[in-house]
Amino acid sequence: MDIKQLQDDLAATVRGNDILKCEVLNALDTLSYATPKLKYLELQVLKKDENINQLTNDLQECMKELGVMKGILPQVF
Repeated sequence: MDIKQLQDDLAATVRGNDILKCEVLNALDTLSYATPKLKYLELQVLKKDENINQLTNDLQECMKELGVMKGILPQVF
Protein backbone atom coordinates (compact mmCIF):
# COMPACT_ATOMS: atom_id res chain seq x y z
CA MET A 1 0.00 0.00 0.00
CA ASP A 2 1.19 3.45 -0.73
CA ILE A 3 0.85 6.56 1.43
CA LYS A 4 -2.04 7.92 -0.63
CA GLN A 5 -4.09 4.78 -0.09
CA LEU A 6 -3.40 4.86 3.66
CA GLN A 7 -4.45 8.52 3.81
CA ASP A 8 -7.65 7.74 1.92
CA ASP A 9 -8.41 4.81 4.21
CA LEU A 10 -7.75 6.99 7.27
CA ALA A 11 -9.99 9.76 5.93
CA ALA A 12 -12.78 7.23 5.24
CA THR A 13 -12.38 5.79 8.73
CA VAL A 14 -12.55 9.27 10.31
CA ARG A 15 -15.70 10.09 8.31
CA GLY A 16 -17.25 6.79 9.36
CA ASN A 17 -16.35 7.52 12.97
CA ASP A 18 -17.93 10.99 12.75
CA ILE A 19 -21.10 9.49 11.29
CA LEU A 20 -21.27 6.95 14.11
CA LYS A 21 -20.77 9.69 16.70
CA CYS A 22 -23.68 11.64 15.19
CA GLU A 23 -25.87 8.55 15.20
CA VAL A 24 -25.01 7.84 18.84
CA LEU A 25 -25.79 11.45 19.81
CA ASN A 26 -29.11 11.29 17.95
CA ALA A 27 -29.95 8.04 19.72
CA LEU A 28 -29.08 9.60 23.09
CA ASP A 29 -31.26 12.62 22.32
CA THR A 30 -34.15 10.36 21.38
CA LEU A 31 -33.65 8.33 24.53
CA SER A 32 -33.53 11.44 26.71
CA TYR A 33 -36.89 12.49 25.25
CA ALA A 34 -38.42 9.02 25.49
CA THR A 35 -37.42 8.32 29.10
CA PRO A 36 -39.59 11.00 30.78
CA LYS A 37 -42.42 10.20 28.38
CA LEU A 38 -42.20 6.54 29.39
CA LYS A 39 -42.28 7.46 33.07
CA TYR A 40 -45.34 9.65 32.44
CA LEU A 41 -47.08 6.82 30.62
CA GLU A 42 -46.23 4.39 33.42
CA LEU A 43 -47.86 6.78 35.91
CA GLN A 44 -50.91 7.05 33.69
CA VAL A 45 -51.20 3.25 33.57
CA LEU A 46 -50.96 3.10 37.36
CA LYS A 47 -53.72 5.71 37.67
CA LYS A 48 -55.89 3.79 35.21
CA ASP A 49 -55.29 0.58 37.18
CA GLU A 50 -56.30 2.37 40.39
CA ASN A 51 -59.44 3.70 38.69
CA ILE A 52 -60.33 0.24 37.41
CA ASN A 53 -59.83 -1.24 40.88
CA GLN A 54 -62.00 1.47 42.43
CA LEU A 55 -64.74 0.94 39.84
CA THR A 56 -64.56 -2.81 40.40
CA ASN A 57 -64.94 -2.30 44.14
CA ASP A 58 -67.84 0.10 43.59
CA LEU A 59 -69.54 -2.40 41.27
CA GLN A 60 -69.16 -5.18 43.82
CA GLU A 61 -70.65 -2.95 46.50
CA CYS A 62 -73.58 -2.07 44.23
CA MET A 63 -74.12 -5.76 43.46
CA LYS A 64 -74.30 -6.48 47.21
CA GLU A 65 -76.77 -3.65 47.72
CA LEU A 66 -78.84 -4.88 44.78
CA GLY A 67 -78.91 -8.36 46.30
CA VAL A 68 -80.16 -6.89 49.58
CA MET A 69 -82.84 -4.89 47.74
CA LYS A 70 -83.97 -7.97 45.83
CA GLY A 71 -84.41 -9.69 49.18
CA ILE A 72 -86.40 -6.78 50.62
CA LEU A 73 -88.68 -6.06 47.63
CA PRO A 74 -90.72 -9.29 47.79
CA GLN A 75 -91.45 -8.53 51.45
CA VAL A 76 -92.72 -5.04 50.58
CA PHE A 77 -95.20 -6.27 47.98
